[in-house]
Amino acid sequence: MKAILISLIMIFSSGTSVLTQETIKVTGTYDRYEDGIYYFTSEDGESYEFHDITEEASEANDLMDEALIGKLFSITFTSEMGEEDEMEYNTIVSLKML
Repeated sequence: MKAILISLIMIFSSGTSVLTQETIKVTGTYDRYEDGIYYFTSEDGESYEFHDITEEASEANDLMDEALIGKLFSITFTSEMGEEDEMEYNTIVSLKML
């Protein structure tokens, strides 16, 4: 009985760092890939950092190709923020060159 109780406590307590996720769409110019982060600048001058890219989005446009630097893209991404660390992590889910 104690093992079940301990297991339930561990399961429910691990849910305290639930991430809040939203999907956002922006238009931006690809600036560079550096230290595992993709950098874009939106049309209004706001900088965006993307820590990851889905396989589908990566297959559509290989951001490792330096010829894409300076090109304009429509970017759909998810933004997750952890409640504990308050760190924002952006993942590109769709990428289309304009």
